[in-house]
Amino acid sequence: MAIEIRQEQQGTVRVLALAGRLDTETAVDVELALQDLLAAGERHFLIDMGGIGYVSSAGLRVLLGLAKQLDGGKGSVRLCGLSTAVRQVFDVAGFSKLFPIFADRAAALGEAPQTRPEVVLASRAAELLGVAPNAAPAHPKAAELARVAAQLLGIRTAPRPAPVVAAPTTGAAVRAAAPASRANEAPGLFGKLRRLFGGKG
Repeated sequence: MAIEIRQEQQGTVRVLALAGRLDTETAVDVELALQDLLAAGERHFLIDMGGIGYVSSAGLRVLLGLAKQLDGGKGSVRLCGLSTAVRQVFDVAGFSKLFPIFADRAAALGEAPQTRPEVVLASRAAELLGVAPNAAPAHPKAAELARVAAQLLGIRTAPRPAPVVAAPTTGAAVRAAAPASRANEAPGLFGKLRRLFGGKG
């Protein structure tokens, strides 16, 4: 018997609504879906099990495998909508202590991790430009990148603190300390993003 897997995005959380039986046959489908999402950079999950009437040990192993991959602050897994029968399986197996379990989506999403709009924007921009978010250290202009992209899309962000610069003593030092104009900034990721969202490259 097949399992139905419906997905939607709620802020930084990927919601998977399951319907059917989570057993030896269908656990493979759920595992593949989760692995694809992890490969795409998703790190926070809410598994809505309101449509699940039966869970086998194979289904439990899939959920445990996801939790292990996100352990140590790498992400989060929440469950909601467990029926009485499914909740009993979790209780007997000791899984009720391993996962945050909520009555419904609203309760689970109320405790979901919150991310500033500019951070989400930078992450999405990195995906569009083919930059893997975890493949390399943060880009040196990441903060500026997010700020400009947010401005282009009309998202208000917190103002940047003014840089502290020691008072120069000569005219040459004043010119050296002055910030470079946008026209002189190097192209690359920053320029690509501005062109992507309609700014002047």
